[in-house]
Amino acid sequence: MQLSASRLAQWLVQGDYYSIALDGNSLVLDSQTTSDVISFDDWDGSVEIHRGVLWGALELTSSNQQYCWTVHGLPWHECKSFAAFLVRSYQDWAQNRVDKLDAMLPEMLQRIAFFSNKSGYLRHSEHHELHQFLNDVLQDSDLSPELAATFRPRSFEKISPWLGEHQAWVEEHNQQWLVQQSQKWGSWFDSFEKSPLNESQRRAALINQDYNLVLAGAGTGKTSVLVARAGYLIASQAAVPEDILMLSFGRKAAEEMTDRLKQKVSDRVKVATFHSLGSQIIRDVEHDKPNVASITLDVRARSAWVARMLIEQWNNSTAASQWQRHLTQWRVPGFSKENSMEQQAENEQLQAWVWRHIELLGQSGMKKEALLEAIVNNNNPAMRPRMKSELTLLWPCYQAYLQHLKVKKQIDFNSMIEVATEYVKTGKFVSPWRYIMVDEYQDISPQRLALVEALCHQKVTGHTTPTLFAVGDDWQAIYHFAGADVNLTTDFEGRFGNSNISELSTTYRFNSMIGEVANVFIQQNPSQIKKQLTSFTKQSKKAVTLLATDLLPQELIRLSKHYENKTTTVLILGRNNKQKPEKFETWKTQWPQLNLEYMTCHSSKGREADYVFIVDVNKGIFPSPDRETGLAAIMQSRTETYNDAEERRLFYVALTRAKKHVWVCANPDKTSPFINELIEDKYPVNNKIKRTK
Repeated sequence: MQLSASRLAQWLVQGDYYSIALDGNSLVLDSQTTSDVISFDDWDGSVEIHRGVLWGALELTSSNQQYCWTVHGLPWHECKSFAAFLVRSYQDWAQNRVDKLDAMLPEMLQRIAFFSNKSGYLRHSEHHELHQFLNDVLQDSDLSPELAATFRPRSFEKISPWLGEHQAWVEEHNQQWLVQQSQKWGSWFDSFEKSPLNESQRRAALINQDYNLVLAGAGTGKTSVLVARAGYLIASQAAVPEDILMLSFGRKAAEEMTDRLKQKVSDRVKVATFHSLGSQIIRDVEHDKPNVASITLDVRARSAWVARMLIEQWNNSTAASQWQRHLTQWRVPGFSKENSMEQQAENEQLQAWVWRHIELLGQSGMKKEALLEAIVNNNNPAMRPRMKSELTLLWPCYQAYLQHLKVKKQIDFNSMIEVATEYVKTGKFVSPWRYIMVDEYQDISPQRLALVEALCHQKVTGHTTPTLFAVGDDWQAIYHFAGADVNLTTDFEGRFGNSNISELSTTYRFNSMIGEVANVFIQQNPSQIKKQLTSFTKQSKKAVTLLATDLLPQELIRLSKHYENKTTTVLILGRNNKQKPEKFETWKTQWPQLNLEYMTCHSSKGREADYVFIVDVNKGIFPSPDRETGLAAIMQSRTETYNDAEERRLFYVALTRAKKHVWVCANPDKTSPFINELIEDKYPVNNKIKRTK
């Protein structure tokens, strides 16, 4: 149905609208130059009639009351009936939608009341679910928010804010809740550990966002926070012990966590390594324990298998010539032309090199074609021939490994994690855990994180999706060689979105003068997360000494005299086992009160001592030159551009094992770039090294 001006009126309205028509659920307005379509969603449903000298006009208003459209030159005697027709059409259209809305209004208001009156921490996923539900209802009703508010103004006073993000209200609620809970459970937090938990530890234990990362620097009490969170969840009746899964990376760490939880919380909290978790998931689905290859578990079995496999390779004339061709140009660790075939195959260095590449090939999951393409695209052209040659040697070894697993009907750890992840994703394994907690999160690999994410995405019956509570420190991410990816920590918020990142701000291990060196040193890399780490123990005397290597025994003598009638602990740390001082065993016997212990910097992670000596911090030793120069460099691709990024973190770990003092030892004629930086950038250190130019 249409109402239009006469030809004369059309000419007189001078470009204004002269015609109005109803087309379904829209109005069509025509002028001499344009034709505009106005949907019922954009119209408020009212028509105002104006009478002129010769003709009439109809005026319509937008639903948000910001625009008006006027149609001029219309025959007056038809305006009133046409306007009534339009309004009835609009009302019929609106009534169908309002009926749909009315049917859902009680649930909309009920969900808002439930969410806004909730006594606990409001998670982003819960907020998003409410937001999505409200908007979906409106979309199903075919009403715009403005129109819905017009028809049901009282209800939409409560609903309208939640159609937007309303994030400020949620954040305010959560902050108030944290303050209230901290006060309510204050005496519990005071007595849970030997020393009261500080404010940052309490807040970290209380926050319950979908994905939580607690940045726990060296000596900040990360284990206390993990155990306290589990304890609080159970004590506050937010969870029962069986709701909690605690994940550690090593068996020893898992055993220590189990003991802490038994003492402080409950013996029914599930503590697992990633490997034992993967085994449990597969066992629950397949009703049989996974058959993990003995060569991945037993060093002797692995050595025997590698030796047999290499001899088989070398007995093949094609493979043997490939090895000979490679060895004329490049060195293979442990390979000596003077040894027999059997001696070569049993060489530990050679076996370690081959096995390392088999592991990397398995972790990467790359096909041979993809590896060749990666080699071709490598930004070091001079290295490409060696990479291709190593792939030619090692790919048959990897294929032999896969065939061994197939024949024995066994799997390795990488396969076990992948199978377990798939079982969780497909719902074959139904997770009982509502709270997933991960210790030492900075050591996580993409494969392990995929399993964690699968568990977090699976909704537990009767509850929302589980929360992730990860505790780690990107400053101490030192296991890239084992598959860990520091970017999973530094880009935590970018990956998960619905996250909260908090910091444990006080270290109880090292004093403030060690902190002034270590904390500044680690943050020279702009990719590390900037944070404030304050030492509980304050002192003004410098606590880091740069020491010429030949002066190390003198310092030990001085310490032994100071502790002549009492004991202390001293760690001597080296970049590798090769750096262990020749006289170390003699020193141990000579000064038993020092409780001397030698460790590599990697193995010292998680340890502490009163005093630390970092030895052989020389050029070419620490930082270690890039060892991944061949095929391994393709599979251990660099994700960091900052020079010696991981070596810098490793040096930070070594520095922060000490409670009282650190000596950094080097030869004056070949000092490490790290020592040079400490001197040249005027760090607060005692310098007893006179470098030669």
